[in-house]
Amino acid sequence: MRRYLLLEDGDSFEGKAFGSSCESGGEVVFNTSFTGFYEIMTDPSYGGQIIVFNFPSMFYYDYSMDMAQSSGISAQGIVVKDGILPGGKSFYRLNELLKSENIPGIYGVDTRRLTKKIRDSGNIRGIISNSSRFPDEFPAMQTEDLLRKFSIEKNYNIQGREDSKILFIDMGTKTSLIREMRELGSLDVVNLWNMPESYEEYDCIFLSNGPGDPGDRVFADLKEQLKKNLGKIPMVGVCLGHQIIGQVLGGRVEKMKFGHHGSNHAVGNHRETYITSHNHNFRISEDSLLQKDVNILYRDMNDGTPEMIEVEDFMILSSQFHPEGSPGPRDSTGFFQKMRGIIDGIKN
Repeated sequence: MRRYLLLEDGDSFEGKAFGSSCESGGEVVFNTSFTGFYEIMTDPSYGGQIIVFNFPSMFYYDYSMDMAQSSGISAQGIVVKDGILPGGKSFYRLNELLKSENIPGIYGVDTRRLTKKIRDSGNIRGIISNSSRFPDEFPAMQTEDLLRKFSIEKNYNIQGREDSKILFIDMGTKTSLIREMRELGSLDVVNLWNMPESYEEYDCIFLSNGPGDPGDRVFADLKEQLKKNLGKIPMVGVCLGHQIIGQVLGGRVEKMKFGHHGSNHAVGNHRETYITSHNHNFRISEDSLLQKDVNILYRDMNDGTPEMIEVEDFMILSSQFHPEGSPGPRDSTGFFQKMRGIIDGIKN
């Protein structure tokens, strides 16, 4: 069966159908990873996005459910060149999974041309459809809808391995991030609409990853609460959480031309370099951070994006990349040890 990826600029890509037969739209992003397809598709940070896998052949190994980073597929659609051809065991399982979750896929696409297009023109919206007819409009990203879909419905507690108590703000977190955080203390996991009235009982506030625009008004109350507690309690964030912390410090958020999506991004400084996992379309501009005396610990080695920041006086640490990996190398898990040092410092 033929299937089409239709783009808002009038361009289209033809391929073959797999997964659900439904129509689905979102922002089209390319991912440079060559493994970890299951972790990527189940990462809530990909909510509202259609993933184009750059590596020519995907789904060439089987997956297990413990790789999942959430309860289901988070992406709006999947685009690949080969997909290791129908008939393979992993392709068959994935095909059935996408059908059950109403997520369409398309393979046989010239992903090289598509990726070059996104790199040249920047972010673009698209729709995966069984028809070559273009729609009247393309869906726009709705941050609050994404947060309500991918963050928890009710607050809960997780017993940790240390005696620290951490307020974990879930904005669409990954299961691997929860796993790492349990090593640092017990977690009170909350969503944006059920925040505590007081923060005095906590040793740290942690802001998770998640989908959407960090500049959206849905984060306004959260940012005000964080500003009131600057310097009173340690604050740590990853990905979306990093961007929000940057704004609380007075930084300026900006949308990137085509974002960072993949598990092979180099970040570093003059002394060391790490290969890290990324998924973000927004960043905090470096000039706005430097004006606020924020210490930029690491930058992206390709475009200089601030990747980890620290403000010792305010007990703040945050990372644009995913220090937990999943997928990707675990070069940067030292982030959590640095976080432990901040928590231990205030407790002592």
